[in-house]
Amino acid sequence: MNMDGPLDFENEDPLVNPPPSAEKRKKVIGLDDLVSEFYKEKSKLIDKGNRKRKASKLYDSDDDERGQQALLSIVDDCRNQMNEICSEEDVQEWGLCMFGDQKAPTQSLIADLDSCHLLKEFMNSQLNSLVELNPDNGTAFLEGLLVNGWLTKLILTCARVETIICKWTLDMLLYSSKEDLRSSACDFWCSILLSQNEVNGAAVEIEWLPNYQILNEALESYGFRISSSQDVQLAEAGSKSQGPPQNIRAWLKFVAACCQIRFKKPIFTASQLEQIAEILVWLLLDRSLQGLSLLLQECVVSVTESFKEEEWVSSFKKIANSLASRVPQDMNCLRVVESVSGVDARSKHLRSSIANQTLVVLLDHKESDEKLMSSLMSINLKEKSCNLFRTYMLLVLAENWLLSSKMVEEKPVLRDMWTVFLRNCFCQINSTDLRPFASKVRTKASYLLQGCRSNGSGQT
Repeated sequence: MNMDGPLDFENEDPLVNPPPSAEKRKKVIGLDDLVSEFYKEKSKLIDKGNRKRKASKLYDSDDDERGQQALLSIVDDCRNQMNEICSEEDVQEWGLCMFGDQKAPTQSLIADLDSCHLLKEFMNSQLNSLVELNPDNGTAFLEGLLVNGWLTKLILTCARVETIICKWTLDMLLYSSKEDLRSSACDFWCSILLSQNEVNGAAVEIEWLPNYQILNEALESYGFRISSSQDVQLAEAGSKSQGPPQNIRAWLKFVAACCQIRFKKPIFTASQLEQIAEILVWLLLDRSLQGLSLLLQECVVSVTESFKEEEWVSSFKKIANSLASRVPQDMNCLRVVESVSGVDARSKHLRSSIANQTLVVLLDHKESDEKLMSSLMSINLKEKSCNLFRTYMLLVLAENWLLSSKMVEEKPVLRDMWTVFLRNCFCQINSTDLRPFASKVRTKASYLLQGCRSNGSGQT
């Protein structure tokens, strides 16, 4: 007998000796089971398709088809309107292509450098024994002096520049394809021209000065093509333009320098200055010249400041009338006005005049200022047919016309009429109006109204 073994009743206790667990039988899936499952799933899909076909029978009648088509048409119209609202304002952009195909200059300014007095003096000097200058390398020698700045220093020291050097350097400035020669020639001419304005130093004696015809021919060779109202449309539609010429920067700097010395050396007449001012404004409409915007605007200021007082009285009106009558009636109208961005008195005067004349053209109204404002006040912005883009242009033009001059201060009636027009633009357009340019007109009017109130001119 095993004394250490369990007792008899303990063997019968299930807690001590649990019964052996029955092993789970693994179910074997045969090919028949797979086939049956496949057909069950297929029958479910067929039943689902039948239910959809039964539900679609409710829309099989002609009336329902027409209803569906009408609904789709409404949805398409709404989508198209929203797309127009989102895209129409983006399409309205300023910009004209002012340059076409470039061509060779009609005449060259380069003269025979063999007769250059400066070269002859140098060849006859003792220094020539070191350089061994001869007529064959005379041009290369002068180019080296020009690029290194020694030609400018030599001329400023001698206080005299001969005709051959003047023509040769101007040809480099206007037509050279080499950047170092072009920029060095521009610096040379700016230095000798601006020496005329020096108070303490001696002015350089310039034996030859170019005229407007030479500069205009250079501009035409660059492909500039604005000489009539028809050319404006050609420039706008031009698609094969080679872009702005590489010499245009030097051309602008040279023109600005000529204008800055006009009181001592009048290179341009008043009528020629008017044409130059128009050309500069047209160039500001070319997007490819946006990198030169600051230089162009500075050049405009130089031109306006070069007019004598008695010349300016009539010239600014001619410039404004010409620009207003030829610029396209789109965003370019506003760009022309805003491009005259100087803060001096004459720039403000010109900007106001251009805006006024553009308003006259757009409204076809050549009567008094009060009549012009009455036309603006009579616009009913609540009408769905109201062209809010045109209204936006009129609003910005009227702002530049009145606020760029002292007209509002001199004529209180115009100030009151201006305030009424702004209130109409703000109150007659709902904040939920989805028409193109509705939000721009309303926001612009609200901003200008705040300015009127802060200046104490909100009361009518």
